[in-house]
Amino acid sequence: MSEKLELKEKLQAVDLNVREMWDSLSEEGQKDLKDDLFRLNRYISNVKGQSRDIQEHFVLSVNFGYNKHFFALQKHPKLLWLLLCMCSYKHGSKTFYHEWIGNKKKDASTSNKKVKFLAELYPSMKMKEVEMLASMYTDKELTTLGKEYGFEDSDIKKKLK
Repeated sequence: MSEKLELKEKLQAVDLNVREMWDSLSEEGQKDLKDDLFRLNRYISNVKGQSRDIQEHFVLSVNFGYNKHFFALQKHPKLLWLLLCMCSYKHGSKTFYHEWIGNKKKDASTSNKKVKFLAELYPSMKMKEVEMLASMYTDKELTTLGKEYGFEDSDIKKKLK
């Protein structure tokens, strides 16, 4: 095998359940593969253009078989490679198109006013948590919440509009 494997080759090796690939690589190749284990995780768990069963298989097998103790097992890259190969569908019968799972983009509908209002209600909460809550609550729900916290209707409207 070549020393520097392309991402596509690594993804195919996982899909085809090529467990012995780790042992066939040189130290440099193993280091390269080790450096890509987290990135491979983000790709393998997402398969496009397949049935729901196959998509669920990859998400669940990666989450339960690979992600669960990923950080605890980082000192054992061969084991991580074997766990990632274990996530292949029906033990390596074919390859799939895996798409990158990026970070969630901020919801444009979440206004700063909602975030400020919730931050005022929950001052000890982290800003990420407040932003997440703001994206989940509707204006009507926030109005009800404001009333429960003792705000007047006029104050709530000023803060949310």
